[in-house]
Amino acid sequence: MSVQATNTFHTKPGRAGELISTLRRVLPDTLTHGGCEEIRLWRDQDDEDRVVSITRWTTRGDYESYLTWREGTGDTAMFRELLTEDMEVRYYDEVFTAEV
Repeated sequence: MSVQATNTFHTKPGRAGELISTLRRVLPDTLTHGGCEEIRLWRDQDDEDRVVSITRWTTRGDYESYLTWREGTGDTAMFRELLTEDMEVRYYDEVFTAEV
């Protein structure tokens, strides 16, 4: 079963748009990385400086490998320049789905 990984970004005031633009530019490469099944970006309605990336991976190890690869490209350092704190990564197993 796939794993969902979330990455929460807390940007410096007014910098979320820049982060979103940067992520939209680099995330297509993520889809070609082994194990990536889906990517979604969300912006908090109550805190415009909070952006969440929700991704689905074949395994947690695939995502962890991806994070190491992204660090090596220098992109992670570029993201950090826009943030007030470290990115928060969480992993989830799906336990229930309902659709209309």
